[in-house]
Amino acid sequence: MFKKVLFPTDFSKGAENAIKRFAKENNLKIKEFILLHVIDRYVIDEFMGGYSLVYKFVQKELLDVENKFTEKAKEDLEREKRKLQKNIRADKFKTLVKIGVPYEEIVKTAEEQDVSIILLPSHGKLTFSHEVFGSVTMRVLRKTKKAVLLIKAEEV
Repeated sequence: MFKKVLFPTDFSKGAENAIKRFAKENNLKIKEFILLHVIDRYVIDEFMGGYSLVYKFVQKELLDVENKFTEKAKEDLEREKRKLQKNIRADKFKTLVKIGVPYEEIVKTAEEQDVSIILLPSHGKLTFSHEVFGSVTMRVLRKTKKAVLLIKAEEV
């Protein structure tokens, strides 16, 4: 039995394929399954760069943008949770949304939640920085002290 499993998702096809594979091949019961989405701080900063004249107060604008990104992520995580509850044997499901640098927030959340294992897809969103494994995956592997299960993100 896994005590706590952390699955960070970027809602990519790679993440979807990886979790399908895990659900199909895992026979162990899970006490708590934690779905995490990290809103990349750089994405918000880039978004803000073009729209900073909309509001009179930049801090209010930043808070509004963060809230909108967070609400959308929460909706997406809830939809993912409902799908996973049909296929993953877990006593409890939890969703978390964080804002920051993705690999740092994944490592920090794994520590804060005292997870048994982190599930990581071999690839998430495909960008120029992805090589053999995704760049976030590689950084988590280097920085975490938790056990990591790397799952091929090929379609199942």
